[in-house]
Amino acid sequence: MKYIFDFDDVLFYNTKRLKEIMYMHLEKAGVPRNISEAYYKTVRTNQFRLKDFLRHFSVDESIYEKILEESKDFINEELIILIKKIKKENCYIVTYGDKEQQLDKIKITGVEALVSRIIITEDAYSKKETVEEICAKYKDEKVIFIDDKVQYFKDLDFKKYPNLKTILYTGQNAKKLLEEINK
Repeated sequence: MKYIFDFDDVLFYNTKRLKEIMYMHLEKAGVPRNISEAYYKTVRTNQFRLKDFLRHFSVDESIYEKILEESKDFINEELIILIKKIKKENCYIVTYGDKEQQLDKIKITGVEALVSRIIITEDAYSKKETVEEICAKYKDEKVIFIDDKVQYFKDLDFKKYPNLKTILYTGQNAKKLLEEINK
């Protein structure tokens, strides 16, 4: 069995925790939270790049490193324990975002050592191709794709890849996730 995990908000608490650290550091640098939050709302619909966001406010670039360092413990410990029980060669990360930023987050958390391959797509629609490539490569094995956004499941070709199963991750604990995998 192969497992494909999204990173942000599945293996890494991006929305809940990283954004809070980002706003906190901007406030310390003199940028009021209401201003940074308002600007974030205007740029989040495009591919978000933290370094560009910080540059917009002309804050010291060292803040990027501070944010990363403080976020290294934002991993989903329950799912990490589950991944450690699965052999490395059976685990993949397929995530969307700025390559540099995603790699920085993955490296700082140490998750890269637990998976056989990390694929970062900068095109929101290219998760489909990557997931289907893995399904084709392992057509005789079950492939489980776990993501927190249903939009990444919509265009998958389940007829061509009957070995594919998707699980919408909504914060369920590892035991419940295992039950869903084994259905």
